[in-house]
Amino acid sequence: MAIFATYTTWTKVKAGAVLTLAALLLVMGLDWSGVLTPYRLKTLDLLFRHAPLPGADPQVVVVTVDQPDLDFFKAQGVTWPWPRQLYAPLIDFCRRSRARAVVFDILYTEASSYGADDDRRFAEAAAAMGGVIFPFFLSREDKPSSPQTPEVLNKAALAISGTPPPDVTKYRSLLAPIPPLVAAARNLGNVESRPDLDGIYRRLPLVVQFQGRWLPLLAFAAFQSSQPDAPWRFESGSLVQGGLRIPLDAQGQFLLKYRGPTRSHQRFSAANLMQSEYRLQHGQPPLVPPEALAGKWVFVGLTAPGLLDLKASPVSAVYPGVEVHATLLDNLLRGDFLQTVPPWLLWAWTLLLTALMVLTVLFVSGISGLVANLGALVMFNALHLGLCFLAFTRSWYADPLLPDLALNFGFALAAVYSYATEGRQKQAIRGMFAQYMSEVVISHLLEHPEKLKLGGERRRVTLFFSDLAGFTTLSERLDPEAVVGLLNDYLSRMTDIILEEEGTVDKFEGDAIMAFWGAPLDQEGQAVSACRAALRQAAALEGLNREFAARGLPRLNLRMGLHTGDAIVGNLGSQKRFDYTAIGDSVNLASRLEGLNKFYGTPIMASEATVRECREAVEFRELDWVAVKGRKAPVTVFEVLALKGDLTPEEAAGREKFAQGLRLFRERAFGEAARAFAAVLDHLPEDGPSLMFKDLCGQFQEDPPPDDWDGVFRPDKK
Repeated sequence: MAIFATYTTWTKVKAGAVLTLAALLLVMGLDWSGVLTPYRLKTLDLLFRHAPLPGADPQVVVVTVDQPDLDFFKAQGVTWPWPRQLYAPLIDFCRRSRARAVVFDILYTEASSYGADDDRRFAEAAAAMGGVIFPFFLSREDKPSSPQTPEVLNKAALAISGTPPPDVTKYRSLLAPIPPLVAAARNLGNVESRPDLDGIYRRLPLVVQFQGRWLPLLAFAAFQSSQPDAPWRFESGSLVQGGLRIPLDAQGQFLLKYRGPTRSHQRFSAANLMQSEYRLQHGQPPLVPPEALAGKWVFVGLTAPGLLDLKASPVSAVYPGVEVHATLLDNLLRGDFLQTVPPWLLWAWTLLLTALMVLTVLFVSGISGLVANLGALVMFNALHLGLCFLAFTRSWYADPLLPDLALNFGFALAAVYSYATEGRQKQAIRGMFAQYMSEVVISHLLEHPEKLKLGGERRRVTLFFSDLAGFTTLSERLDPEAVVGLLNDYLSRMTDIILEEEGTVDKFEGDAIMAFWGAPLDQEGQAVSACRAALRQAAALEGLNREFAARGLPRLNLRMGLHTGDAIVGNLGSQKRFDYTAIGDSVNLASRLEGLNKFYGTPIMASEATVRECREAVEFRELDWVAVKGRKAPVTVFEVLALKGDLTPEEAAGREKFAQGLRLFRERAFGEAARAFAAVLDHLPEDGPSLMFKDLCGQFQEDPPPDDWDGVFRPDKK
């Protein structure tokens, strides 16, 4: 029975736990090895590209040095790099417009090739504006830093308490703007950052360490310049100031929430702003109205293809670096940070999702189960991806890939396991029962192997016993090989009939057969099927007898007993050796009815319980009241004659006369009863019950029964 124990509920649960753990460990191993990292990044990009993104903050605008700007000044005889004093009117226009700040994403680490006055004019404009943020560049290489590094640290460094992220980036050297610009700047910020391993910018370090000080990224420096002087602190994976909590990862990086493709933030041409300031100074209408920049954070950067500040982003393969910084400030101002779902929650969800998938596969089997399992796989995948998509629209990033991989790995592992164990189990079931049960019953057992657990259940069944009369005499006239061949032929024919009628062959004992209907499946009309099988076997034996007669062999007679009642049905035996059988008083009664046929000369005897269940479909005649060992009350027994409508006129007339004779016999009118039974023999000369009762009437006429005689037949043996 060990093979059937495989698919008990508890065993399935244990197998499901192991398979779920295996799927999770497989995904964890792949993730730890780094194999999945590129694919995890790409799934994040898919969310950015397909999820609805909130629009850009109108407070943040971008001023670009694009190819048309280069062409415009080239036509004026000014080539790149431009004189820095050209930026002075741009800053002046922003000051005139009351812009909030001007953030340069252009490095000025060397003196202008146009002379000191060029730098001075630029620095004066920045100082007059009072809200200009300049960049510096940090390097991980061990090189000399700029002489003005201390001034940069004094102006830009942040005091941050608490425990920093464990893998925050540390730098070794600093390349600063020229001294006049350091002095004129409201604040300064770092512009060095590394993309993810596939070259796409998804995260930026808000702060990095240099010489034990915390230095801000350019956009964070701009944001910090507008914040009160409240202290910052690292706390639980976030950078916190007052009620503001900015989420960071283990490297201290901030996950950008892009607002859309390039140009999501309003753009202005650097040349147009410079010209607008010049035109306003000369009383001419500006190309850009000053109010367009009122209260705005103005980022100035390079977008011309030849100026090498184009990057890749999740939303666009070509994305200006200045817009990356603008996106960061946009996020900081809005406060709608894209937060990563905590790892424990992600793995808990992965565990739940995978376990549900695995258990679904293990508990739902068969052809319909395959369709259901594939449907469940699609449903669970859709549920997971839908929740990830929904979470993303609510500013939560839940990695879609890891749970999805675990889910699909779990499905595959469970399917292979189920196929291997269930396939072996089905093969064993089919091999064990194919010759004893109908295909319908076997198919049911294949779908529900738990019904084959060791033990039994009480079911209402119709039991069948048969035995060959005269087989011993026949076997004495044949050699052993012929006996075995004849017996196998007989048993094969009878077994086929039982299986065709959807019965279960319990066992063979020599030429005897035990079978039953109603288990392991509930069967509508089980008693009718049993009676039909018995009648067909009787007809099949007539065919065999004709063959025997042609060979000069004696005739065989088949005796069959049928009873419908409760019995214990199931696998009975040891764990290694068992039989699917039925036991109980009902089994004993069916066996005794088979034996009673010898007294009445009948082929098929049935109990009253069987007759009640199929009287509308089968023709019977009542035979007698019989005292059966083990039962207090006598049993009324019947002969199975034919299916409804198949009774011949002679049989119908004989049945009527027999019923009359039986009534008279019970009334002790033995003379009249004998005449009635003789009348039956006029229609059916070889009718065994009539012959028996006619002889019995003669005996009782000569030697009447005692006064307390109740008409019940009490056989001396089975």
